[in-house]
Amino acid sequence: MFVLTLAYPAVAQSKAELAQACGDAARQYFENFNAPTDMRAHEPRVDGSLTSGGSIDLGNYVAQVCCGFPAKELRLTEFYVDGADVLADLQAGRTVSGGGMPNYDRPVGGVFPAGSSFTASSIIYCERPGTEPRECDTGVVREGNGNGFAMVFWPDAGNRVLYFENGEVIRYDQSEADGGAELRVTRDGDMQIVTVGDARFELIDALLVGG
Repeated sequence: MFVLTLAYPAVAQSKAELAQACGDAARQYFENFNAPTDMRAHEPRVDGSLTSGGSIDLGNYVAQVCCGFPAKELRLTEFYVDGADVLADLQAGRTVSGGGMPNYDRPVGGVFPAGSSFTASSIIYCERPGTEPRECDTGVVREGNGNGFAMVFWPDAGNRVLYFENGEVIRYDQSEADGGAELRVTRDGDMQIVTVGDARFELIDALLVGG
């Protein structure tokens, strides 16, 4: 198995290596070396530095990861998990495992499970292709300054994560299976109507940011 070197540079040969390096860093951080990842490399920045990122599926939660590298190197210089800079933690060996894992289990009927890591929870209207509008249990993590994410649990199984900044939904937990589905957000008063492809969600501002 490829092991990412944090301290010693190696020449980056391809986008595949950048994606793999980011995935390996994510597995190291979460101490879950079997977790599936969906990573891809991006085009070089103006200064020549390189980035890659995507998601790691931890079972009860899909984390979003971004990595940065110097030009032509696999030496990790940036590492973000769900928008938080945790490079120093990874380099110092302060990883997340076992009891340190966030608890994002379904808040059934708006009720938190024991030890929940959600800040708030509710039930929202949701819809996906081939179904009538339904009610979906939803947990929210508020990170301050109007930022955070909402995890919407489908009635049967699975979930969709919607990320917001300054109180506005801006992206979702996109994976290769989504086929590049477009995110669209419209407003109806204090409600954001979010569509991802043919799926639809109704989110009240107060659920995301409080109030």
